[in-house]
Amino acid sequence: MREIAQTSPFTVTPTVRGLQRLILRRVWSALWRHLPMLAVGSTVTTLGASVGFWLAGGSQLLLPILLAVLAGPTMMALFSVAQGALVSDDTGLRSYLRGVRETALPSTAHSLIPALSLVSLAAAADVYERTSSAFMLVSLSTAIIATILSVAGFVVVLPLAVARPQLRRAMLWVTAWHMLGRWPVRFLAPIVMAGLALWTALTYSSTLVLLLPAPIALVAGAAYWCCAVELGARDVLVPGDARAA
Repeated sequence: MREIAQTSPFTVTPTVRGLQRLILRRVWSALWRHLPMLAVGSTVTTLGASVGFWLAGGSQLLLPILLAVLAGPTMMALFSVAQGALVSDDTGLRSYLRGVRETALPSTAHSLIPALSLVSLAAAADVYERTSSAFMLVSLSTAIIATILSVAGFVVVLPLAVARPQLRRAMLWVTAWHMLGRWPVRFLAPIVMAGLALWTALTYSSTLVLLLPAPIALVAGAAYWCCAVELGARDVLVPGDARAA
């Protein structure tokens, strides 16, 4: 994972633990210090998702694609804001708009991978329910595995793509799966939070749903950076933090 490391090969030191504690502390402080930009990025993403829910009209086949197309383009820009809050302690509207413009296409492409997996899962489940065919059971099992891998990997891909833009296409996803397989518990929290956010959106009508993507992005970003520092990354530091770590 040379693309992630920025210094010499990793050895377990108190500095690494200090960096990880610093990152986790920033998750909570960022919710207050950078709340305006986090709220803007979160609201834009949620509004796109809301339009997708409305256009889908309850269709399980259309919904994942619409979410990827309408909310997907702003996902990496939201994670850029989260990275700015966690790493450089700097966020701004201009950088967010620039991020939307520069990352809309790759962000949509990444979003379509779990979306297509969910569509194949819904289609396979529907056909198996109607036919009870053993052949379709194999197809259903394959779709379940693909969906788990793509959805879980997507949670790592977004912060990884923002932090390490030199990683592209298959290498990006392979690196994400490597980190997920090595530290699965760290990425469990954003996955659970995303599931709860989706359940909340489907069950309740609340303006609080507009703000849910922000803490998910912060927790996923923190999980990535906690892993990255164990692989040798030190670019999480900003002036004045070296003593704290």
